[in-house]
Parts: sequence; C-alpha cells; structure tokens
Amino acid sequence: MRKYLIGQILLLFISLTLFGQTGKKSIIVSTNAIPDTICQGQYSQLSSIVHGNPGPFTYLWTPAATLSDPTISDPIATPQVNTMYYLEVTDPLYNTAIDSIMVYVEGIPPPPSPITGLADVCADTSCNYFVAEAPGAISYSWSVPAGAVIEAGQNTPTIQLQWGDHSGTVSVIIGNNCGTSVPSVLPVNVTIIPPSPVEIFGPSELCQNDTGYYYTDTIPHAINYNWKVGGDAVILQGAGTPSVMIKWGASEGNISLSGANSCGTSPTRLKTVLLDSVPASGGVISGPDTVCIGKGSYEYSIPPLLYATTYGWSLPQGSEITSGDHTNNITVEFGNNAMSGPIAAFGINDCGKGKESIKEIIAKTCTSIGENKFGNDISISPNPVNDKLFIRSGSSHGQYHIIIYSQLGELLYHTCLNWPDPEYLFAIDVTALPLGMKYIRMFNDQGSFTAKFIVY
Repeated sequence: MRKYLIGQILLLFISLTLFGQTGKKSIIVSTNAIPDTICQGQYSQLSSIVHGNPGPFTYLWTPAATLSDPTISDPIATPQVNTMYYLEVTDPLYNTAIDSIMVYVEGIPPPPSPITGLADVCADTSCNYFVAEAPGAISYSWSVPAGAVIEAGQNTPTIQLQWGDHSGTVSVIIGNNCGTSVPSVLPVNVTIIPPSPVEIFGPSELCQNDTGYYYTDTIPHAINYNWKVGGDAVILQGAGTPSVMIKWGASEGNISLSGANSCGTSPTRLKTVLLDSVPASGGVISGPDTVCIGKGSYEYSIPPLLYATTYGWSLPQGSEITSGDHTNNITVEFGNNAMSGPIAAFGINDCGKGKESIKEIIAKTCTSIGENKFGNDISISPNPVNDKLFIRSGSSHGQYHIIIYSQLGELLYHTCLNWPDPEYLFAIDVTALPLGMKYIRMFNDQGSFTAKFIVY
C-alpha cells in the first residue's frame, strides 16, 4: 500500500511538471485488485481509473501470462504465486501514466509439526499434546480415539486430553482460508490396569508340610503375577508367573494373587488353604494285659483320636481281631500258638498314621481250659526234670508246635516238628531253663496237649 501511494504521488509530480512545461494536461491512473489475496486456483478482478485528458486510452498490463487480456482496463488475474501487476495507460496525445497493484496468493497450510506428548499412557489419565504454532493458521482440528475426551484446547495448538481405555492415534490438521493440511499423527498405546484374577485353582486342603500346585487363568493386561502366602508357607517356584509351587509348613492360611503392570495392580483374589495333621497319639489302651492262649473275646480300646478317620492295630503273633477292625474298639482272639508281645493302636487319616500307643500282653497257658484235647496218648517224663524232658506221642503223628512258658506266660522255648510215628520219643534239653514250674504245650490244627513240669 505504501508503494502504491508513493507511485501515485510520483506520477502526480511528473504530470504537474510536464503540464507546467508544455501547457498540456497530463493523465493519472490508479489500479485496484478485488480481492487482493486469493487462494491458488482462484482469480482476482483487476481494475483501473484514469484521471486527466479524455480518452480513448490504450492499456498495457504486465506480466501478461496470468491475465485474461492485458490490453483492457479491467482484466482477470489468475496468478499461482504472489504477483505485482503493472499498468501503463496512454491517451491520444501520447501522455502516459503508470501504476501497479500486488495480488497475494495463498496455498493450503503445510503439515503441522510432529505432535509432542506421551506415546504410552495409563487408562483414565489426563495429559497434554501440542504442535508448534503455524503462521497463517486460523484453525487446529484435533481427533482422538474412542473413549478419549478433549477437555480443553480444541482449535488451538495445545489440547488437554482425558484418556479412556482404548489405544489409538492423536491427530491434528491445520486450516486457513484456502483449505486444510495433511494431518500430523501420533500413535498412543493405552495400558489398562489388570482386572482381579477370576479364580485361584489348586487344593484347598493339604497335609502339613505338603507341597501344592496352584495356578490361575491369564489375567488380561498383566505382565506380572503377585503371589503371597500366609503362615510358614514358602513359594518354591513360579513367583511372578500364572502358576506356583507352594511348600506348606504347620500353619494353614491364605493365598493371595493380583495382576500388575506399569500402570498399577489389580484387586486381590484370595484362596483359603486348610492343613490337616496326622492323628493325635493313641492314648492308653484299655483291656487285659494277661490272656489265656487259645481263648478269644478279649476287648481292647482307645479313646477317639483327634483327626483320625480310621484306626490301625498290631497284635502279638498268633492272635487276630475278630471284630471292630479299623475302629477304636476291637475284640481279639489269642490262638493256640499265640505269643506274648505288644498290642499297638494308632489313628490314621490321609496325612498318615499317628503315634502308636502300646500295651504289653502276656499270653499264658491256662490249665483250666484247652488241656489234653488229644486224649491221654501224649505223656512227658521225668517230672520233675533237671536234664532232658522226654515226650512220647503214643498213637499220635503229624506236624506239631511245642512251646514252653513260664508261669508268667513268658515264652521260653518254641519248636515245630513232624512227628514221624507213634513210637517216636522227642527229647528237650531243659538245662538252660530257669528253675521252677513251667508249662509245656503241644498243638496243631486238630487239638492241643498241656502239662505242667518242674525244673530243678
């Protein structure tokens, strides 16, 4: 505009000077462009007004390449870049006047600068994104992923963005009177805090000091699995993964699990584990401590035991349980070959057997029962004896057990032999036996023989 005014003043000065020298009237021309600023591909209407001598006038616009007709007063200009147009006007007296006008050409905006801001964010957080301010820009249009909200700054170079839980791209385009730019784009990854584990799988009941395997389904968005155990349990392997091996001690407790990533930790899932122990000690065994060989229906019992689901018994050789097996109350028969020894009782469950209770049993020959079931064809001699005791079978033969007991039922001698024929005489050396009264029993499946003798 300044250049235009200077040109008009200069033309007026020249015209006045010429008029004063020649007495002729000079001409003055003024030019205009509507609009003087266009977008590429648009046009501007140039126009001119001549003052001074009457016409007709001749017109010459330059540069002519982007004009509809450079020889008329009001051509149409379609420049692609900023262009200064010059007009020279000549009247019939060959007086000339010159003026110029600038037409400005704008293009669409260039791409915005790269977007500055976080490319990795946590869900449901707020942060800012911005681009450099662009000269000539009249608008900034931002686009964000679904679930994200622009809280402030739309149509400015800087926005405040509240993220949801979807990853995506943040983009912005710049606009001016001629159009919009290509977008500047920033991919953004949104990390979601993991949800609570659905379930912890594994045994809910174990024995003390057992090892259990526990696992969970994959936790979405988790990159670490936080396992914790209570009591004196220890994680042997698998910490930080979806499955673990846990060694339990003597204390039951809870297993807790949560998923974690860079944005936080999920709610915790719990699993309670109960520990079973071996049954308590058997306590005192009730029942007789001295029994008669060959007699049944002796009852033995222990109190009910804590943690026991069943019961075990062990008996002296030659005795058997006739009722109550696997309970805490049994009936025992002591057979013809029964020996003294311990009865043991203990509780049993899935974790094993408890500590045994023991009761010593003396199995003795009782002369009032079971004697001489073979008849009178078996005899012993001499009696009393201090060297060898002889047994004569008479008419008996077959396989026999021969047992010698003390008066307290203590087993002193035991042998098994095949009796060859009725005339066979069997000798027993008694010199190693304690002095005093003894009992001798000879028996098999068909019957028994019992007798007393004295060692001196």
